[in-house]
Amino acid sequence: MSVVCMVLMMLLSLGALPVSAAEQGAHIFVDGLPLDSRAVSKNNVSFVPFRELFEKLKMNIGYNAKLKQVTGTKDGLKISFTIGSTTAYVNGVKKSLQAAPFSQNGTTLIPVRIVGEATGNAVYFSPEANVIQINSPSFKGASYTIDGNYISFNADGTVSLAYSPESKELQELAEINAIKNSVDSFPKVRVVGVPPTAEQAKDPGYKGYPDYFDENYVIAAGNHEKLPPLMSEGWISLSMLSEIEGVNSLGSSQPNTIAIGKYAGVEFIRVNIVLTDEYKKAKEGDFLLGDIHVKKYKNLMYLSIEDLKATGLIGE
Repeated sequence: MSVVCMVLMMLLSLGALPVSAAEQGAHIFVDGLPLDSRAVSKNNVSFVPFRELFEKLKMNIGYNAKLKQVTGTKDGLKISFTIGSTTAYVNGVKKSLQAAPFSQNGTTLIPVRIVGEATGNAVYFSPEANVIQINSPSFKGASYTIDGNYISFNADGTVSLAYSPESKELQELAEINAIKNSVDSFPKVRVVGVPPTAEQAKDPGYKGYPDYFDENYVIAAGNHEKLPPLMSEGWISLSMLSEIEGVNSLGSSQPNTIAIGKYAGVEFIRVNIVLTDEYKKAKEGDFLLGDIHVKKYKNLMYLSIEDLKATGLIGE
């Protein structure tokens, strides 16, 4: 029997997972990474421990024992649940729940779907595999062994393979698929100090330097976090400004001032960026510092390329 035929036969038998697995609650994966806890079903709603879910989604966690309220915050998003209440809040907007969050063995459980979707992810339930997937737009797929079955997930939430470990040929296929998915999901990276190749220069960026040459881009992509402002969209970090344009930070004797500059022929061009109190207090946001529009990302400064051109500091 060919491997293809065996795969087709296994796909037709996906519903053969034991009933007891479903009774134990669905497995939950966030971008291919499993939670330790299984879901708990209540009124046809899947619940999971709030702390574990928020942490896997890289959200900041808040808990008010007096109000019996739990919150998750990230990048301007705030989700709040109250134990026993069928009303949740997403950035202050009321959301009705089919079932209220509850405590079980000292742990607060919250509904999975509303959290997954509010954070910009897609949420899928695969009853044949007894799995709930929370997938970000960057998720490429993953393979796992669940309840003794090898299962491969696609980025669109479908289950593409599920088969018995007794089949050596199919197991090898799963390993190949897992490796491919892992490689495809790796963020593009660079060798520090080495300029972009002709092929890399074709990717979106600035003056032949792709967006992923910014080390903050690579870190964010690897952690499935919000990307920093992109060079291809008109923003550049001080480190990339130095590498590409030779513009360096000069230091300054003036308080709350960043001076940047470079030689242009025999002329030295210098630009002072005066930091406002609003900028210094913020972790992220959009600001106008003198004549330069600035985006602040994780306490890092990204400057408007067009505004830098207007100062004469960089050319076309």
